[in-house]
Amino acid sequence: MGRPLIATVIVNWNTADLLEGVLRNLDEHLPEDASVLVVDNDSADDSVERVDAGFPDVEVIQMGENAGFCRANNAGIEASDSEFVLLINTDARLTDGCLEGMLSYFERDPKCAIVGPRLTYADGSFQRWTGGRLPTVASTSSFYFFLDRFSDRVPALSSVYLAHDTDEPFPCGWVSSAVMLLRRDALDEFGLMDDRIFLYMDDVDLCQRAHDAGWTTWYAADQTAVHFMNGTSTKVDGTASPEAARSANRWFTRHHGPRAGLAMRASQAGGFGLRAAGHGAIGLATGDRERSRLARAHWNQVRICMESPDV
Repeated sequence: MGRPLIATVIVNWNTADLLEGVLRNLDEHLPEDASVLVVDNDSADDSVERVDAGFPDVEVIQMGENAGFCRANNAGIEASDSEFVLLINTDARLTDGCLEGMLSYFERDPKCAIVGPRLTYADGSFQRWTGGRLPTVASTSSFYFFLDRFSDRVPALSSVYLAHDTDEPFPCGWVSSAVMLLRRDALDEFGLMDDRIFLYMDDVDLCQRAHDAGWTTWYAADQTAVHFMNGTSTKVDGTASPEAARSANRWFTRHHGPRAGLAMRASQAGGFGLRAAGHGAIGLATGDRERSRLARAHWNQVRICMESPDV
């Protein structure tokens, strides 16, 4: 029997309802011979029991602890043997034709290692956190100081996040691991996810190493998946988890050195400070409590940028 085409790896931690939803979604969109592995990070809910009862063909790997996103994904990848590996979050869903469309990129580009689709929120609106340029001081500054709004006319101003929705695919610096399709032969060359990363920046790191090894990452803008973001993040800049900022600063300093890390954090602090001042001024002038809340959230991000990263 030949090597299976696709293995799907899902990392779960206390998201039983979402896990059931993504497994039902995969039943509709995966080929019959595809394997599905759920890697559970010691959930305290009934996630594992629900999988065992409702999805007997799904393999469950129990980590025995909250091992983090990267270690859990690596356990699933290593336990499978397929030509391609689909990583998908419990809060993501494939749409019709998405998987087949993503697979086609590997046929078009023999050096393609990673493919990510266009992501939308549940309401169908574009999710710009789908991908972007690899992080540099320039690409992060372009985002924090709103310069990426002019990137359609000046491509050099494109930022670490996608600034504009498009249906035109292109080679991308990085794509989100919320839905990510990987070529196993490429992984064998540049390695699995970095076990030192507990959460956040896993996708950027993997795409960076693919790039450094001479492989390409494609943003499959003509294919769409849905990413709910688990209800913990909003479409409003600056309300992301503080741990996401800390992880980004840690990764950047580790890869680019302390001096570049300091420059990046200064750029962050300036950008978040500008946002905080703007929201605060509007909140004071109008009495808008939401604007005042956003101002506080952005000032908190400024404080986080001042922390020295533990690399």
